[in-house]
Amino acid sequence: MQLTQQRQAIIDVLKEAGRPLTRDEILSFGRMKLPKLGSATVDRAIREMRDHFQIIGVEFPGQARRYELPAEHEHPHFVCRLCDKVFDIPIKTQLPEIKAPKGFLITGGEVIYSGTCPECLKR
Repeated sequence: MQLTQQRQAIIDVLKEAGRPLTRDEILSFGRMKLPKLGSATVDRAIREMRDHFQIIGVEFPGQARRYELPAEHEHPHFVCRLCDKVFDIPIKTQLPEIKAPKGFLITGGEVIYSGTCPECLKR
């Protein structure tokens, strides 16, 4: 897959944000770098980059899907209950070993913390 100017802008936006971003945030921040960045182009780039594991989609209950760059290991996330932004917590997730119910296959887990981010605490 070719690294186009649009895909590079998405990667740069995710690096600079340092946190998982929604599709709308990627589009908005991406347009600051490439003013003519199109909505359909971002959708297509996200889909293709996700399919090639250049970005990872993350979902949380009651939240829009977000995207982040692949990390070295699974890590927990923090959801601000005031602004709904999601942040990475830079530690390796240590999930407990559990026995799955009969017929279930566990392939991963997610630890989510919530509270108020520093920006919202200032308000």
